[in-house]
Amino acid sequence: MLFASYALFFSILLFVTLYVAAKWCFKKSWLNNILLVGGNILILTQIVSWKSLFLLSLLSLLAYGVGLLLRKRKSGWVLGLALSLLILLFAVRNYPLVQSWLGGWWTDTMGKHFLSVEKLGLSYILFRIIHWLVESYKGTLRTRDFLNADTSIHAAFSVIAGAGRTPCTYFPLIQSNKHVKNLKVIFFLNPSYGCGKLASSNVDYFHRYVSYTVYSNANKPKNQDVENILKVNMRPHSILNRVRDGLSYYLDKIRRKYYQDLVFRLDNAKFYESLTWLDSNRVYKIPQSCARPDADRYNYQLNVGANFDVHSYTLWPHPEEPYRYDELRTMIRLCKERGVDVTFVAGPYNSIAYQNVHPSELPKIQEVSKKMLQVLEEEGAEYIDCTDLSTVPGVFADWQHHTSYGGFLIYQKIRDYVLEKESR
Repeated sequence: MLFASYALFFSILLFVTLYVAAKWCFKKSWLNNILLVGGNILILTQIVSWKSLFLLSLLSLLAYGVGLLLRKRKSGWVLGLALSLLILLFAVRNYPLVQSWLGGWWTDTMGKHFLSVEKLGLSYILFRIIHWLVESYKGTLRTRDFLNADTSIHAAFSVIAGAGRTPCTYFPLIQSNKHVKNLKVIFFLNPSYGCGKLASSNVDYFHRYVSYTVYSNANKPKNQDVENILKVNMRPHSILNRVRDGLSYYLDKIRRKYYQDLVFRLDNAKFYESLTWLDSNRVYKIPQSCARPDADRYNYQLNVGANFDVHSYTLWPHPEEPYRYDELRTMIRLCKERGVDVTFVAGPYNSIAYQNVHPSELPKIQEVSKKMLQVLEEEGAEYIDCTDLSTVPGVFADWQHHTSYGGFLIYQKIRDYVLEKESR
């Protein structure tokens, strides 16, 4: 059972309601943060004792300090000692045999407080601490990619990716977020979304990233073009689903306040590290995996990986379908309206595969790409044209996904654009 009693469940529900009401009524972030921390402490003390809460907080602070030490000085014996102690704590909590080894003093002193924490909860805490310590020691807490590894570029990049994350999935975020003005965005446009079922709205993809509550809170102020695009992507929601989705949405906002926002507020350096992923003095090298694919692992005649069967599926272009062009046009206008500094990357298509397998479809995918560029031109959007990579061998792994080599060539074009823009 997740909650020890119905009283605890309703107490948490009451706290969530009061917290949301306070956010609406009082626009003071410090007041909301006090309410959040105070509410968390009161709720936690209903689940575990004050002493247990103190012990876990002390353990977390000690682990945090050791992690900071390991990031500055890679000490193998410090890491080994810390991991040994954490594994011992895990064994003590979960296995009575190990508890018996410690004797009566453990049960009489620490045991009754330490054991009041649920096994699952304590195991999660300990393994999160172990993850923090190991990653701190290895220096792999920050994500690595081409643009953030390139020390000649001063900007830092946060990457948001995922299948089906077309412009419409970002409309609610842009609409409802008051901090997007002057936000710099590089948005990749894949011509494959002008093919097959992807050429029209895709409800399943949309709901993978956008909940009903996010959608309902987004269109403020009203923008009819945005509303038209969002409506065709929304599936009907029952009252029960709306209530459940709303509770999940606001619980996640409260959780984020504790797990992310509070951490960033306590440690500003950690916030900036989340944006700047790599050290500025890191020497950038081109990974060997991004070299042009070897002939024995690549089918250069069809411009796909050696193990990919071009007949397993095909992307049939639909240049006559207007949805994707309307979506792109709306994205450009919305970004201008909200002051978002967006640059689009017009991606390549697998021209070589179309030419060899479905030559009659090549003019159609070319038209899809051309129409996307036309929308960008008509709306005066900034963009990086990567369509010339469509005929470069080795760029594609299949019909629409790029190889590491293809990704590297795209990175080079983005890099040249960013450097030129930084020099203005």
